[in-house]
Amino acid sequence: SNEFQKFLYCLINLGLMLLSVLLKRKVFIVFGGMGVFSYLGHLAYSVFQNAVLFPFALTVLGISMIYLGTLYQRNSRNIELFLERLLPDTVRRLLPRE
Repeated sequence: SNEFQKFLYCLINLGLMLLSVLLKRKVFIVFGGMGVFSYLGHLAYSVFQNAVLFPFALTVLGISMIYLGTLYQRNSRNIELFLERLLPDTVRRLLPRE
């Protein structure tokens, strides 16, 4: 359990959140968000426990996440179309249709 493995776990959860946009399944974003939250909790309580500015950095990160969530809600269809255009045709055919 070194820090690289925990960071990799966080990246996998971020990938789950991106996958939720493509598959149109909210469960992936919920569990991906829980994984990222647990990694940030680990950073807060273990790695940066004596850092003075880390709580402020987490606050800015939290406000940014709320802002990005509202942007996604407003532009979700455009974001989905953009991500679908990045995929090859063989993968695009496997995605669920509306």
